Amino acid sequence: MDTRVLYLGLGLMLSNQALSAVSDEQLQRELDALKAQTQAVQERLEQLTDAQDQGHNAASDQQHIEDSFANTTESRFLTPESHRDYADRIENVLNNFIEIDGYFRAGYGRNNAGGALTGFKAPGAMAKYRLGNEAENFGELIFGKTFFLPDAFQLTDALHPASQDSGPVAFLQLRLDFFNPYTDYSTASETSVGVPEAWVAIGNVISSQPQAKFWAGNRFYRRHDIGVNDFFFWNMSGGGAGLEDLQFGPGKLAIAWIGTGATSGFSNLPEPDPENKADFSKTNVDIRYYDVPLLSGLAEIGLVYSRAKSGLDADGNQVSKTSGTAFHLVHTKPAFISDDGVNKFSLQYGTRAAKTFTSGFETFQVDGSNYIQPDLDDSWRFRITENFTANISERWSLGPVLIYQQTQYGEAVGKQTWYSAGVRPIVHFNERFNLAFEAGWDKVTAQAGEAASSIRILTDTHGQLTKLTVAPQISLGNRFNSRPVLRAFVTWARWSNSFSDAVGGNSYAGKTEGLNIGVQMETWW
Repeated sequence: MDTRVLYLGLGLMLSNQALSAVSDEQLQRELDALKAQTQAVQERLEQLTDAQDQGHNAASDQQHIEDSFANTTESRFLTPESHRDYADRIENVLNNFIEIDGYFRAGYGRNNAGGALTGFKAPGAMAKYRLGNEAENFGELIFGKTFFLPDAFQLTDALHPASQDSGPVAFLQLRLDFFNPYTDYSTASETSVGVPEAWVAIGNVISSQPQAKFWAGNRFYRRHDIGVNDFFFWNMSGGGAGLEDLQFGPGKLAIAWIGTGATSGFSNLPEPDPENKADFSKTNVDIRYYDVPLLSGLAEIGLVYSRAKSGLDADGNQVSKTSGTAFHLVHTKPAFISDDGVNKFSLQYGTRAAKTFTSGFETFQVDGSNYIQPDLDDSWRFRITENFTANISERWSLGPVLIYQQTQYGEAVGKQTWYSAGVRPIVHFNERFNLAFEAGWDKVTAQAGEAASSIRILTDTHGQLTKLTVAPQISLGNRFNSRPVLRAFVTWARWSNSFSDAVGGNSYAGKTEGLNIGVQMETWW
């Protein structure tokens, strides 16, 4: 390391006035001390370089710890570029830094009816295709902190850190999210701030299973998603505790107790009252076996037992407690087509309280108000998904999606089927400019049951929505997930007459098509 660099830095930090107040003798002492510190840093870096040549250094040890707590299920975290090279950040490692990750999107758009941009989504569909179809500013800040016992990195032989034998290691994750709809753009009172994650995990507790971790708190628990339409098809996020990464045969085992609560009216009453609400609680036991080698990829198998209850409303009404089970199979194939490609296939089946495939409840809208529909004994859901993202060549990248879902809410309520197909191809002209297209199609059919109540949660409907977007983009790189990205977009959507009052809000009441134009930035790190 050249000491002239540090001398120059010192000169930049001190103003002329400060220098005039320092005597030559004082300045010489400061420079001598700084030079000694510089020499010590240089010797330390040389030692670390020698240790790295031997395959042992503090950076790789820290990276091993961070990787053991890494997100291995969500799409954007599965590409190689998201893996951080701590060897290039040795100074942060030695200072036991706080890791800050994040996701943000922001922009503005308007619709051809004169209002703010509106997201086009088919009624009954559980997701919408995102490109040029997001009507809000949204962001997340994720803070991660690792805790060690004193002298956890005390050096042994050849500068090899002895952290594996130095006791437990703890990890804290805190997530803040921000949401501001375009309809109330930049209005502080309409910007919501939440804390969806606050949890701690402690590993290196079981001597025979140092990678196993105990955790407790509120967290996004091993979510699986499809990025193109932002669909978290297996999402048991909530509050609770568990044990994960327990090595068992060729894979790993995780067990969690997770729950959530809600407040809602009952939608199955003869005359549901949105003001007369009761508390609901749902408890889930989630057992998973994952990272199992299968068909050139990794399989994750899950079994969930769910139990839901309700409290009393003001009239003393209460829903009978229900329980159910769900089975999940997810197959993930990394390096699909390209080094940064990912293919994900899923198969899910759940009954009664477990059919949501989440830790919480599903709501229905009746006369403009949302209600929780208590689970009936004969209710179930089946879902199958297939999607991938990959760079086909240096000029092309692609992200297709297929979804089929059928839900039986019970003979008294009815049955609903959702079909979805979409694709996002991107033409990369170079490493800066590209042109993205997205086509999405959703079809929903519903058959109402013969409920004794006059209030119908489902009505006989058969409709579809088609959405097309063209978006010229500037991004850092020519990959499907290269971010940050700046984009302009034009989005057109058309839907069936049966959806004429249920898509696009008041701007499109009674209409069957709409158009949005806008700009957006999107990034994550």
